[in-house]
Amino acid sequence: MSRFFLLFSILFSSLLASDKVSSLLERYPEILWLADLDVKKTEEGKAGVASFSEQMFGQKFVEFDRTLMTLHCLHLFVDGSDEAYEIFTRHQKESERLQKHSFIALHFEAKAILQSGWGNLSEGELLQAMETSLVLGDLGKSGKARQLYLPYGIEAQDHDDFYGEVMREAPDLCPSFQRLPRAAKKLLQKTANLAHYRHIFHLEGEPQMFSQLKKSKIAFEDPIALAFDLFVHTCDIAGALGHVNNVSSLAYKEMTHQAEKSMERAVWSLSNPTFTEWDAYDVHLETLASWLGFDPSNRTERALTRAGAMLRLYTLQEGNLLKKGVEELDSQDREEIVSLLDPQLGEELPRTPTYMPAVLVNLSNQVGLIKAVRLGLPFIARVLKVYKEEIAAEAFNPNIPLNFNKMAFIAKTYPKALQDPFYIDEDGNVLPGCPLFED
Repeated sequence: MSRFFLLFSILFSSLLASDKVSSLLERYPEILWLADLDVKKTEEGKAGVASFSEQMFGQKFVEFDRTLMTLHCLHLFVDGSDEAYEIFTRHQKESERLQKHSFIALHFEAKAILQSGWGNLSEGELLQAMETSLVLGDLGKSGKARQLYLPYGIEAQDHDDFYGEVMREAPDLCPSFQRLPRAAKKLLQKTANLAHYRHIFHLEGEPQMFSQLKKSKIAFEDPIALAFDLFVHTCDIAGALGHVNNVSSLAYKEMTHQAEKSMERAVWSLSNPTFTEWDAYDVHLETLASWLGFDPSNRTERALTRAGAMLRLYTLQEGNLLKKGVEELDSQDREEIVSLLDPQLGEELPRTPTYMPAVLVNLSNQVGLIKAVRLGLPFIARVLKVYKEEIAAEAFNPNIPLNFNKMAFIAKTYPKALQDPFYIDEDGNVLPGCPLFED
């Protein structure tokens, strides 16, 4: 088994359009739906060279590259060998490298799930279920998939919501889903869109992020299914920069792993039926606050912890820089940031905004952390304030989440534009108020 997974990884690393890769694409044809110009890509990070898509099509398709990389990372975790670890971490900075013991722990997590016998499924069938979940999770980014499901009334703007609706309403339109054993189909439907784990990981939203998880009772009724879903998310994070590097994971480093485990502890806290969504939220926030040197009982520092999570900051030094950047803002900006990033009970947004971290990370990569804080946090606060006012005035549908993805692109191309006017379209997209940047 180990040799098979290592061979699989080497085939991916060499980027050869081999029969093995062709076979993978034949088994999961939905991957090819992402090799299209009509795909909504996440505007984070700068694309690298010699990606999977460029090797196969002579053109860059970011989401196609990311999906293949998530599968690559899954197989490296399952392999668990020294060679797999070396491949996974080869291009990570030594100071940030995922530690060997953490990689081995992930290997044992994967094996425990695959050998659990959930639904009487074999190890190979559960691996197929993991692969299928990774492939189908981004269906909502594909224009082809959206056209396919339009007659079924599936039009959710958020791709996680789209996937959840697909799994409820018409999953058999997906060839990869059709091929699954019955129990594996049940597993995917049971775990589809239980939570937006990336939102929880980055503290993008508020305690309502845990509402569906708590309602499902899965943490104490079916822990293996929840472990399956969380491990799929880990692989999704690991492959997130597959369009930049197609050999090793640039996204899943040691502190990323520790933050992922903190997020998982928050999720697993709901195995206690007395825990509320606020309790679960504070489990993760308090851990991140301790790393940054913040007091989680202080409203300002709770807001700073949330900003730090979105910026992927995990050390005392980074916490000090974050605090310094905020202290350089005027008092009105600081007050608005705190009130909007640390809402009180009853003040929460109805839906979690998406891609706020991409705005901040792209800014930080362009202008440095302190300038990113000075530009990005006031901008996000202004947008959230307008969004809440429009919902209160019944001028905007509260079921449509804000989407900052377009502004993430602006953040890495023309950061100063975040100081200019903006508007929110009917689909929740935050757009610059300058025709130059409109589609």
